Amino acid sequence: MKIFKYLVLGAAVLGLAACHEVDTTERDVQTRVTLSPLTQQFDAKAQSYTAAVQINSGSVLSNLAWDAEVTAGADFVTLSKVSVEQSYTGTYDTETVYTQNVEGIKLDIAANAEYKRTFEVTVTVADGTVVPFAFTQLGAKADAAVSTEVKGLEFLATGGSETVAYSTNMGDVVSFAFTNGDGSEATWLAAEAVEVGKVKVTAQEWTDKTAGRNATMVITVGTEATSIASCSIAISQLAAEDNYFVYGESAGDIVATAAVQMEKTQTEGVYTLKNFFCEGAKNDIIINKNSREVVYPCWALAAEGKVVVLESAATTYTAPVIEANGIRLLTVNFNDLTWSWERETNQYAMPDSELSKYPTKSYIARDGSMKTWMVKHMAWDGGDISPKLGSGMVKCYHGPKDSCEPQCAVGTDGYAAANFPTAWNDWTKLNPAFETIENEGKGQLETYSDDGRIYTYHEMLGYEARFGIGYARYETGPWIVGEKYTDARGTTYTIAEAPLKGSKIAEYTGDDAQDEALYPMLKVQAQGICPYGWHVANAQDWRDLFYAMAQASKTGTHTYPVNEADCTYKQMINGGVPNINGWLRNTKYWGDQYIDEGADEFGFDYYPLGWRYMTQGFMWWTVRMQMWVPLPMPGAKANDGYPNAGGARINVVIKDNKTMTTALANLDIGQAVCGFRCVKNYK
Repeated sequence: MKIFKYLVLGAAVLGLAACHEVDTTERDVQTRVTLSPLTQQFDAKAQSYTAAVQINSGSVLSNLAWDAEVTAGADFVTLSKVSVEQSYTGTYDTETVYTQNVEGIKLDIAANAEYKRTFEVTVTVADGTVVPFAFTQLGAKADAAVSTEVKGLEFLATGGSETVAYSTNMGDVVSFAFTNGDGSEATWLAAEAVEVGKVKVTAQEWTDKTAGRNATMVITVGTEATSIASCSIAISQLAAEDNYFVYGESAGDIVATAAVQMEKTQTEGVYTLKNFFCEGAKNDIIINKNSREVVYPCWALAAEGKVVVLESAATTYTAPVIEANGIRLLTVNFNDLTWSWERETNQYAMPDSELSKYPTKSYIARDGSMKTWMVKHMAWDGGDISPKLGSGMVKCYHGPKDSCEPQCAVGTDGYAAANFPTAWNDWTKLNPAFETIENEGKGQLETYSDDGRIYTYHEMLGYEARFGIGYARYETGPWIVGEKYTDARGTTYTIAEAPLKGSKIAEYTGDDAQDEALYPMLKVQAQGICPYGWHVANAQDWRDLFYAMAQASKTGTHTYPVNEADCTYKQMINGGVPNINGWLRNTKYWGDQYIDEGADEFGFDYYPLGWRYMTQGFMWWTVRMQMWVPLPMPGAKANDGYPNAGGARINVVIKDNKTMTTALANLDIGQAVCGFRCVKNYK
């Protein structure tokens, strides 16, 4: 009975199979050819290459016959069929290595003393399948190369010519082509080789008054025998309407040939331009019509909102007063020859009326210019707003109970890392005992702000007023890596972190120019809550301040001289610049220990304001000082789910501590509430 049962079951299965036949019409039976191993690029020396040839019909290994040959003309390659030994491990017995011999090819490739060359090996299978394999052999001579620093050309509607310089290793083996946006030939452009490495590009006149036109120029060098390379340049031509171009020393040191085009408004004859305008020797801001050359007559901005005509270089006029360097929106009415402009500033920026409260001093920079600093910490609270910008400091030190420093007379403390406030006025989160009287806190000593306030990173950069309260220990900063930011100079940066200590420190070269090119945000002029015409002291400003200390160290007697060779970004980040603290301190605020003889005259007045850590409270007033720097740095938890959580700081300066280095280091955004300084904008 048991055997019969199995027979019945088997019959049922067979019947089922018969009722559901497998459709084989879509089965993959395509013939495929592979080379193993496949190496498609060879160096210039003579060599041999051997590969097994495997034929598959779909996924099944096939024994179809095949043959191979090298494409005609590749006489530097000899092909022969050979037996190739292959090794493999068993599917189940993985510890045993098996070998087998299969048919393959061997290529004997001659040395290449010339340029890169290519060839093909074609495998023809008995069923008619033909599969080509492309190979490249590099040459002893360099591949063709061409490059240019010219990013684009712009022509006026009247046409004209521009000379483009380019670099190539192919001599005069070069061609030029112009293509419109739709792919057609741009016949309105022509090229004439002036000399090796220079070409004159000429544009015809354009008469359309509503729109300009665009094309792409391609410079191609080399030949098929030597290899070919190319580079492209975008070309545009303005519409045939009146165009106005601004240049001049006070227009950001723009020369005539690089003049900035104004934008036409909906009102006929009225044009605007958003640009960086600055104090200059003559305060000259020149406007040309339909020209980027020094031409006459032209126009100039004059005092009292007038636009004057300059008939020649000898024409005299009274230039406008430019009281601060910054971005402005300039509007010019060419109908009645008048002009006006508006400042572009931060909504929380300190007003000009407060400037008289801040003494200033100028220090020499590396390039020989003078940088003007406020020699007092920023203390602007935002005026008649709530919440205020930043917080006053509490007149006490709050620290560990075993510290020898005086403790606060009343309960001042911080917030647990897991219990940060989520709003400046959410008293379900805020503890009145932890907040200043200014913020309606209870039981605090009188706040102290005559010599500065302390700010969150967001407040410093002018994004938000918070009463100096952080929302999360590792909160995301206002600058997001990868986004664009335009500073008070009008320079647009791609926001990027600057690495600190560890393996990344090797990326700093010790050459400041190279390091600024590598990390451009070292020199960002972020206005933040500084007044118009000023910016938060950046890493470059601090580096130049240290340079000024080194220059001051060269005369007189100094216990803590600063060595100019130590004043580099690499040294600032990798341990700090020696002896700097001896110049930041002064006898007025810090007593008489560990202070250089030149510090008081240097006059930086680095007041020991202290700071606040949200998990520890207000502390270190009259004892310590550290400063925010507007530079994103990897946060302490950057690799644990808190990207962009780090800001930069000038490291701690401590009273009665002989540590004489000051480093650029990172600090958790949200956790720290610190002071900062402002520097006057520069070109």
